[in-house]
Amino acid sequence: MINNCTFALIIEEYEYIWEVKTLLTAAKKSSTVNWTIPESFLLEWSWEEEDVATHVERCLEADLSYPILVWDDKILDGSHRAVKALALGQSEVKAKVIRDIPAPDKILDFDSSNYEDNTKHNFKDIVEIVKAKLSL
Repeated sequence: MINNCTFALIIEEYEYIWEVKTLLTAAKKSSTVNWTIPESFLLEWSWEEEDVATHVERCLEADLSYPILVWDDKILDGSHRAVKALALGQSEVKAKVIRDIPAPDKILDFDSSNYEDNTKHNFKDIVEIVKAKLSL
């Protein structure tokens, strides 16, 4: 499942991209902790509208026994698990906190003038959809 999964961070005119397998390697020595999902997570970017059904299914199938990856209070991998936890009324998830993030796998030029934000949902919306599906 981690094939082709990435975490991207845009800073100024660059997009920094990490492959999840790189992040998993960085997290190997970290202990698993109970991490409180910040309220700000609910207002963050989610997935584009055409992917909502697929992502809702991934949230419903998410295995909460597997820790998410966190760095600098950002979820690097595990948003589906965090959404499911919140939909179940939990405010914490198991996590491995990366203290020193490795160098990105790719750095791309990013021209914000060509960027069109197709985001239609934030994580709060997805939590509500998952919560409704879980109660069926």
